[in-house]
Amino acid sequence: MRLAVVGPTYPIKGGISHYTTLLVRALREEHEVLFISYKYQYPNFLYPGTGQTSADTNPFIEKSEFLWHTLFPWTLDKIADRIKEEKVEGVILTWVTHFFGWHIAHLSKLIKKKVGCPVILLCHNVKQHEDRPLEAPLTKMAFEAVDGYIVHSDEDMDNLLKFKPGAKVKKNFHPTYDAFASGANWYRDTSRLQLGLNDEPMILYFGAVRPYKGLKWLIDASPAICALVSGCQIWCVGDYWNGPQEFVDQAKKLGTLYDQDNPGIGGVRIEAGYIPNEEVGKYFSACDLVVLPYESATQSGIVQIAYGFSKPCVVTNVGGLPEVVLNGKTGYVVPPKDPKAISEKVAEFFAGGEELREKMETEIREWRKVFDWEYMVKTIEELVKVLV
Repeated sequence: MRLAVVGPTYPIKGGISHYTTLLVRALREEHEVLFISYKYQYPNFLYPGTGQTSADTNPFIEKSEFLWHTLFPWTLDKIADRIKEEKVEGVILTWVTHFFGWHIAHLSKLIKKKVGCPVILLCHNVKQHEDRPLEAPLTKMAFEAVDGYIVHSDEDMDNLLKFKPGAKVKKNFHPTYDAFASGANWYRDTSRLQLGLNDEPMILYFGAVRPYKGLKWLIDASPAICALVSGCQIWCVGDYWNGPQEFVDQAKKLGTLYDQDNPGIGGVRIEAGYIPNEEVGKYFSACDLVVLPYESATQSGIVQIAYGFSKPCVVTNVGGLPEVVLNGKTGYVVPPKDPKAISEKVAEFFAGGEELREKMETEIREWRKVFDWEYMVKTIEELVKVLV
């Protein structure tokens, strides 16, 4: 089958870029794939933090063509023309935000006019986590222009069907990011040595730090965690969209900000900045437990990175997170905005010792088989055939 995938890839940074690149890699094992990405993605004011491009020295790369400039609408014609040249039988467009609503709608119409093949919208988030102006009309514009949809959670399925009742949609879990684990020989002891750790318990919060991801609730839980788990270090690692100072101040106020002069008492460690691919494995190998204290979610690539390293997760009962974390087996599910529940489950995990850790790692290795990329490939194949 000849397919086209349109979405971000290196040097654009972040989880969606990783996802799209690994999707193309998986599809190319079975199909011919034209991969089209951005010359220019967002105006900088829409993307806070440390910018849109990656400084990876070992990026995920698949052969691609950088044709789409979101400020130049005529580049959409170029994309449709390339898809026509390649005689593509199905197109997968990436949906992340309503900023692309008009672009997706116009590109879909061009593809139908020039190529006549089905267009599938791969939805990472049907709705935004924070309310945004014009979200509803721009989302509706895009969704009405395409033929089929793929979502990763029941919540996104429900949200999609509200926009378009009767839509031709398939659900497929977010695949596991095992590429981070396979790119280097990551070992717990060597990773901990690089981070300056010995045998201290280590919790990891990882990824872009945005309000809906609820880091403040983990820091609120830090006094109880430090009291219940001796010497525990709570690493908060990622690209802070609004800067890290508010979280530094919060931990200071609570008396749990990590003190280099008293490392044995543990505490909150703020590590601000985008982590390149070659460094991701170090943090996940070194940690004992990954915590996602999200206030809202549809799905999460962070859980799937953790599973790639066989690490259990504490997640909140929002969106699709409880669908992928088996409570008490591959991690724990707690109520959102509940520091007490977070601290109790963290304490329960460490109280279980090596026996519980090994049991959960075994459960994760078995459970993560359902998140293999081959299922995403099959989902796309089946949907294209239905839509042709």
